[in-house]
Amino acid sequence: MEITGWADVVLPECTYLERYDDIRVAEQREPLIALRMPAAESQNNTKPAWWMAKKLAGKLGLEAYFPFKTIEEELDWKLKQMGTSLKEMQTLGVKKYPRQDGDLYIPDGSDYKFDTSSGKIELFSNDFLAAGFEPLPVYVPHPEPPEGFYRLNYGRAPMHTFSRTANNPNLTDLMDENTLWVNPKVATEWGLKKDQKVYLQNQDGVVSSFSIKVRITERIRWDSVYMVHGFGHSEKKLSRAYGHGASDSELITTVMTDPIMGGTGMRGNFVTFKLDKKETIS
Repeated sequence: MEITGWADVVLPECTYLERYDDIRVAEQREPLIALRMPAAESQNNTKPAWWMAKKLAGKLGLEAYFPFKTIEEELDWKLKQMGTSLKEMQTLGVKKYPRQDGDLYIPDGSDYKFDTSSGKIELFSNDFLAAGFEPLPVYVPHPEPPEGFYRLNYGRAPMHTFSRTANNPNLTDLMDENTLWVNPKVATEWGLKKDQKVYLQNQDGVVSSFSIKVRITERIRWDSVYMVHGFGHSEKKLSRAYGHGASDSELITTVMTDPIMGGTGMRGNFVTFKLDKKETIS
């Protein structure tokens, strides 16, 4: 991955299919524990993070924090505190427990109080009002694309995991670059053809480092375009991924923030087409 180029030291971790992980504990509706265990041997001398942490702790004189020789030994000890064992969980995978505290549903007729200032379900929030926010949701129109620009939407593909698998030979055989979904109406207006390569410029003047092929489809609205995230890598050492497709990340220069809960929205960016990278669009 490109981000490893910023590191002075890289500790190559094996994938989740090649290692044990800590026990998953679910305490909600139906209490259960689950074990993730390796389905294959690790490749190319990669190691699990547990092994790395134990070795580093030893170098730092912190061996006492890792009293177990192996993660299997540690997991077995933990599971025995829960009335099971690693051997049993290797067979079961998931073990359910009966609820011992609290009803799953609010009993009829009970004097239940919610965690609000009134103790009731609140549509009008006095807490929001006291903090200077709107006590009821108020619709705020989202930004609209300028003339000649289109909302940049991005998403995932089932064969890739974010950008980390773009250089994987098995997965690039399935999808080696992304395409730009363009509505037929927009394609006609711009004279775009199937598989034609275009550059993208966003509302702040940022231009994509690489071009992207056009996919003309009714599956996208006329005011938007869409691409799969994770392509357009600029690191030449990624021999299979370098320069393949465009990067949505470099075109996301405006991030909207929710004033109450701090959530971020990155689909408030807009792009237009550049048939020639040297072309200037204002």
